[in-house]
Amino acid sequence: MIISVFPYIENESVRRLTGDVLSELDRLKCHVYVTQECAGQLPGHHVVYSKPDKMMEDCDLAIAIGGDGTTLRIAKKAAFYDKCVLGINGGRLGFMSGLEANELSLLGNVVTGKYKVDKRMMLQADIIRENQATETFHCLNDAVVTRGDYARLIDVNIHCEERPVWDVRADGVIVSTPTSMAAGGPVVSPETDCFVVTSICPHSLIDRSIVFPSSKALYVRVQNDVDNNSIFTADGKRPVQIDGRTVVRISKSPYVARLIKVKPDNFYEILRKKIIER
Repeated sequence: MIISVFPYIENESVRRLTGDVLSELDRLKCHVYVTQECAGQLPGHHVVYSKPDKMMEDCDLAIAIGGDGTTLRIAKKAAFYDKCVLGINGGRLGFMSGLEANELSLLGNVVTGKYKVDKRMMLQADIIRENQATETFHCLNDAVVTRGDYARLIDVNIHCEERPVWDVRADGVIVSTPTSMAAGGPVVSPETDCFVVTSICPHSLIDRSIVFPSSKALYVRVQNDVDNNSIFTADGKRPVQIDGRTVVRISKSPYVARLIKVKPDNFYEILRKKIIER
């Protein structure tokens, strides 16, 4: 079996954990690829250093070692290659992880195929300028529209298909998948196909998220931001400036993230253990 390992190598504890993971995979006779940035930092292991795209293309499955941010980033990349990802928690929470650092003996189950796959829907966000989609993003967590450099509120208009739904004055809005728990929005089971729209610090006495079925398309526009271009981000990466003439169209992405689950615990057990009882 070919396994590609993507660690958050800048963290010292993750480096140590990665060494333990590689030792276990070596014992299981796996062929292992590791990202080139790790070269020289993991001595004594039989691995091949390669580029991320090549690693995803050639592997049977991927392992992300770090916190939820690392797992989210690698799961999103793997979705474009239709590959599954096992998250091993080397961070604080590990809500998306399939294994903890003290459970590496269960890697044998992964190698023998004794696991389940938790499918997570993704968003597609199209930036529309002059009636043309100029950029397209795919998000596992959320798409966010926020105010620009000036510390003043923006008026955000949201349509569902052709119907006006919500005009909100706020610092911005978040359109998220069930994977996200942003800005005090609801906790949604990942089995649910939906979009959740949550305002950021709204200028209102009423602050409620709105849930939409993923079969619908949402259209988000900033109305009053003439000389202070607002910002769009997908999963917190590469901000894009938008203005009042720009529309952000949100729909269900054709890509699906696949997380490996080795243990029998389900979403509600993980929620209770890692969120509610912390």
